[in-house]
Amino acid sequence: MGACERYWGTSLAVTLVALAVVQAYAADERPVQPPGAWQRSDESLVWGFANMYQPCVRELPNEVYRYKMWFFGWASADMNPDYPGCDAIFHARSKDLKAWEIYAGEDGWDTSMNPKVWAPVMWPDQKFYDEWHNGDPSVVYHNSRYYMAFSSTSKTFTEPVKGHPNKMLLCIMGAVSNDGIHWTKTAQPLLIEPEEAQHPETDEGWAGDFNRPSLMWEDGKWRLWFDYWHPQYGVSMGYAENTDEFAAPNGFKVMHDLAEPLLPCWPNPEVVRVGYPPKVGGPDAGWASRALCEAVSDDGLHWDVVGFIGPDPDAAACHVPQALVTRVEGKEWLYLFYATQRGRRDQQDLYDYRYDRIKAMRRPVELTGKE
Repeated sequence: MGACERYWGTSLAVTLVALAVVQAYAADERPVQPPGAWQRSDESLVWGFANMYQPCVRELPNEVYRYKMWFFGWASADMNPDYPGCDAIFHARSKDLKAWEIYAGEDGWDTSMNPKVWAPVMWPDQKFYDEWHNGDPSVVYHNSRYYMAFSSTSKTFTEPVKGHPNKMLLCIMGAVSNDGIHWTKTAQPLLIEPEEAQHPETDEGWAGDFNRPSLMWEDGKWRLWFDYWHPQYGVSMGYAENTDEFAAPNGFKVMHDLAEPLLPCWPNPEVVRVGYPPKVGGPDAGWASRALCEAVSDDGLHWDVVGFIGPDPDAAACHVPQALVTRVEGKEWLYLFYATQRGRRDQQDLYDYRYDRIKAMRRPVELTGKE
């Protein structure tokens, strides 16, 4: 890897599960990037839905629709009543990163932003760890096939289980596709707790609930960043590798002690390799309970937090980041795709957890030198 190439990661920092982050920075010391650090647009990419987010975008330069998006949530109604489980994964395509068409099954592709006709490409199954939620898709196009890592969960436990703050079992599933639309799930999860962790006798020292993956193929192996529950730090970032086939049983191995997260208090990680120097903004005392946050690394294992990214002026918050490096208008750009949350920043009684738009911001990839 060249001297100027770095890994870039974002996350969603949430006060309730990221107390160590909040405590690490006083209100007037929290590193926040300046408003002009990213180019933002008033235009939305996908909208009109009930509650959808986590837009994973990939580029296939030789296709007419060179940009593919996978995102998840609820299309026209809460909990997708026409499909099993709760959350499902949907698909979109674009020629230019601006106008998007949503997959609508036998009806083809929807260009009118009518979620009533959208058809999911992935939804929960009947297995105990895959019967409620399918989401947080992370897709890699490798050797003419699509590979997806995604979050999967059981239904909520009827009785509280020690060490499971969500009252359900969280794991990371995989799937493979020839067209990005029709998927075959792996026979078992890519990462799941061992049996003894699924029903621990005590909360003390327990770490697990693997969730929200970021998948990469690099140097002849699969690399997987994810978040997991840590008894001290809450939801934190972990890392696994697989030098075998993608769907090989127990192929993904966690490469560090889960007691030592790569980044503590770092939910919803997204990692992409780019070439640009880190930028650090000045302090900001604004609304800080939820925000996108940026970190950089030279090896994907040791990370430096750059700073938080403020929300759009007309949004309560910007969450669930996904990234893409692509060449547009003759220039290399780092795109950050995200969802805007309903509600108002200045009135908590109007808070609404649902997301109403998928948008993107970008900034140039700045190459500073080579080995």
